[in-house]
Amino acid sequence: MKKITFLILLLAGVNLVSNACTIVSGVDKSGNTWAMNNEDFPHTYTNYLNVFPTTKTTLGYITFTYGVPNGNIQGGANEAGLFFDYNGLKTSDYKLKKGKKPFEGDMGLYLLQHCKSVPEFLKVWETYYDEEMQSSQMHLADKFGNLAVITPDTIIISNKHLTSTNFNLCGDEKGKSACYRYPIAEKQIADNGVSFKTFLTIAKATAPNGFTNTLYTNIHNLSTGDITLYFAVDYEQPWKTNIHKLIKGGEQHILLASKFPKNHGLQLMRFIDKGNNADNVNDFLIRSKFSTAEKERMLRQNFINYFYLENDFAKARIAFTNWSKYAYSNEKNDTVAVEIQNALSLSSLGNFDDAIACLNKISGSSKKKDILLNELQGIDNTENNVIFKLEGFESAKVVLMEINGDYGFFHVLTKTSDEWLLKMNTSETSVTYCFYVDGKRVLNSTQPIIKNQETWKGDYADFNILKL
Repeated sequence: MKKITFLILLLAGVNLVSNACTIVSGVDKSGNTWAMNNEDFPHTYTNYLNVFPTTKTTLGYITFTYGVPNGNIQGGANEAGLFFDYNGLKTSDYKLKKGKKPFEGDMGLYLLQHCKSVPEFLKVWETYYDEEMQSSQMHLADKFGNLAVITPDTIIISNKHLTSTNFNLCGDEKGKSACYRYPIAEKQIADNGVSFKTFLTIAKATAPNGFTNTLYTNIHNLSTGDITLYFAVDYEQPWKTNIHKLIKGGEQHILLASKFPKNHGLQLMRFIDKGNNADNVNDFLIRSKFSTAEKERMLRQNFINYFYLENDFAKARIAFTNWSKYAYSNEKNDTVAVEIQNALSLSSLGNFDDAIACLNKISGSSKKKDILLNELQGIDNTENNVIFKLEGFESAKVVLMEINGDYGFFHVLTKTSDEWLLKMNTSETSVTYCFYVDGKRVLNSTQPIIKNQETWKGDYADFNILKL
């Protein structure tokens, strides 16, 4: 799970935790150590398992990344049987760093390359701390049965089992009661013990099924090196492999989707990618005889992937048109959330009147609804304190602006005689952003550009930057 920041998505006008991962580890009756991670994030098909062979100075290991193989490491394991993954947390007082020196480099990568056990890695923490751990906790397990969670406050150690989700595991009783996933995992282990079957049951029961989605589940037998992976909340079609076998194959960067060719969501994406329209997609879904729940999940996943991760607004509209028929079969889909997504999707294609009508049907007020409605109607809020401009593109139908870090929302610019404008209110000292002109990503060449910034997808791109 991404440890850089605890991202709060403003998808659909409601706050949704983007990195709601569930991680469990434990030792079974036979002495085997198991670890499981649900990688939860808005849906994308560009997740990688990266394999790095043994060298004279480093252990062989694997990592998981988003977007590109060299993206931020979400978690991993090495040939010595040492595993780790992260839970995102709200930023808190970093008590654990007091009296220690900042570690130079990536501590997760150091663990994979040089450490053979949890105690060996924890030894490093006696002198150093990870500067990026103020908003995350690190879950560790090794084949010898050593388990630990490093929180911003302290280090929790066990040789039986540990569960971590997205609250500080150090004495946060309020977090335990607020997170529905933690008690599910704990009860399963208490009732059934540690085993592959138990951990798979936990994965299924804690996988979110809304705008946040389990991208993949990885279950490790750290004692044998066996790994079982599941993709996009499909627990019927596993990919089974072994870390030692992977490492012997040399350096590899495996697109996880390539190992699940029968995944229904992938089949739908390929169908849309062939140029099929919304009616064709509807016929495809009817012919395929998927259940209503499967149709809802596949369409939701593809809408989110196209709209927010790939920024292909035309294909996203095809997915949404069909998803709207099934959206309310899923009780986790809120009416306001779905309708604001509808308005955003319509706006992205320049269908402003339909988007305004859609927003006006929503009863009550929400922050995102009000912002989008004002932008579509060209209403200037008196609290606005910054103006973004894009000159030219007189013949464009629509110009959107994405703020890097304000994930799950696009702002709509107003057209004047010779430029496009957006007025908004922000308390930030700087804003990194880009434009989409009729769906094509564009930067303002007259404004400063900051290069090679991580995107929501996990790859890297250039952005404009405005310092305030």
